[in-house]
Amino acid sequence: MLIKNVTESELEKALELVNEKYGDNVIWNRFEKVGKQFRVTLRVKNSHGPGARLGQTFGDSKPRHLISACWHVHGDFFDALFSVNSDAVVKTSRQTITKNNGNWEDWNIGSIMYPLYYSEACEC
Repeated sequence: MLIKNVTESELEKALELVNEKYGDNVIWNRFEKVGKQFRVTLRVKNSHGPGARLGQTFGDSKPRHLISACWHVHGDFFDALFSVNSDAVVKTSRQTITKNNGNWEDWNIGSIMYPLYYSEACEC
């Protein structure tokens, strides 16, 4: 995701706030400054810990635990970021998220035969 109108310390503060809820399990997977913006991605330290995303299941198979941060972590991170800086703007591959628009939208990341919504792809 690409985040603008923020400082590095504001991003770090938002991550700190998220980690209060997820047991210090959330870290940056990518964190780079691009001009006046930041390109970041979130992941977890422990794929079996809080905030980890689960992979798709087919039939009776068990889901894989992924190091990617789940939908709830991202939503909580955006909420924390907007509480730190209400002018922040987050651009994802699907949408632009602001304090008043776009956060907590859910969609199917599975298939027609095996639907899976982002909000269901974790143990939160």
